[in-house]
Amino acid sequence: MPGSGLSAPLLNERYRPETLIGRGGTSAVYSGTDVVLGRRVAIKLLSAKAAADETQYRGELRILSSLNHHGIVSIIDAGIDRSSPDDLRPFIVMEFVQGETLRQALLKRTFTSRQIGEIAYDIAEALEYVHLKAIVHRDITPANILLVDYGTKTSRVRAQLTDFGIAMETDHVPVSSGATTGTAAYLSPEQARNTTLATPSDIYSLGLVLLECFTHELAFPGTPVDSAIARLRQLPAIPPTIPAPWRSLIKRMTHPAPSERPNAETVAAVARAIIIDDETDRNG
Repeated sequence: MPGSGLSAPLLNERYRPETLIGRGGTSAVYSGTDVVLGRRVAIKLLSAKAAADETQYRGELRILSSLNHHGIVSIIDAGIDRSSPDDLRPFIVMEFVQGETLRQALLKRTFTSRQIGEIAYDIAEALEYVHLKAIVHRDITPANILLVDYGTKTSRVRAQLTDFGIAMETDHVPVSSGATTGTAAYLSPEQARNTTLATPSDIYSLGLVLLECFTHELAFPGTPVDSAIARLRQLPAIPPTIPAPWRSLIKRMTHPAPSERPNAETVAAVARAIIIDDETDRNG
């Protein structure tokens, strides 16, 4: 569980994992120390099962090393822990972001329309960059969005996208891998059907995330199977209490047909326009 310590040797004789801050299906993320520079870092240590899949590890490294954007958590280093010859563990060292995940924030507080708009803008802007590189993230969820507070009076909280563990280039995405990949509650219909994916899949998932920011409820709850089937049978319920501009955008983002969804550039532009209109209305 988060907060648990780790007794482990230095990775690459430089990085010391210290405190567990998150765990996924194939990896654990620790806060740690770069003992050479004396700075905090985040260390993603792959599980034994994931370590056996070198293709996935190399793919994640290839994708992360190609990305350089302020809306994406940056990679610093990578390697393989060989301290135990019978249990080699690949790891990835990333910048340590001071903040919390959107998932953690949603459990503690509500968000204003403006704050949701800022999250939408930041992540859509990051996705525009990612999608231009022909990369599909495949796991846009509140747990993979970090809210960064720089602690200054003149800056706002910024949203950053993280965890590209199952991201793939569009020309590498298989028609069918035999298993659905991603987080059940946020899958696009294409993912639920386990068909070939393109960038609109991320837009659908982001639409569900934004809807949850307003409602604090999953659009498609239940078991992974029930959740996946539900989105193939019905549209997500968008309550009338959500401001009309957001209802319209979320409806477009979660359209069943990928070709009918806006691209990331459009989502960012619309989110920015809604923020400006809200500000204008308040100032009268």
